[in-house]
Amino acid sequence: MFAYVDPEWRLLGVRTRPSNEPHTVEVPIRIIVADALTFDAAGVVMAHNHPSGDPTPSEGDRALTRRLARALDGVGVRLIDHLVLAGRETASFRRIGLL
Repeated sequence: MFAYVDPEWRLLGVRTRPSNEPHTVEVPIRIIVADALTFDAAGVVMAHNHPSGDPTPSEGDRALTRRLARALDGVGVRLIDHLVLAGRETASFRRIGLL
């Protein structure tokens, strides 16, 4: 799930990108960047779930977040946070210093 916000953090739009594989990270970075430009967004918040119940970001999550942050930065959009949801637990990339 991707939430696109303006400079005052007002929600501009939300997009979901369902994955066909429950244990992989598949995000079409070009489409996310295109959506950010379409919404004229200043920032993006990404969220996905870990069915395992452990919200600890995987190495794949970390690599994807780095690539997406770089791509968005290249068009002047900030990746505000990447949230990993697992049951009642949530990991925030920003809070744990990965963003």
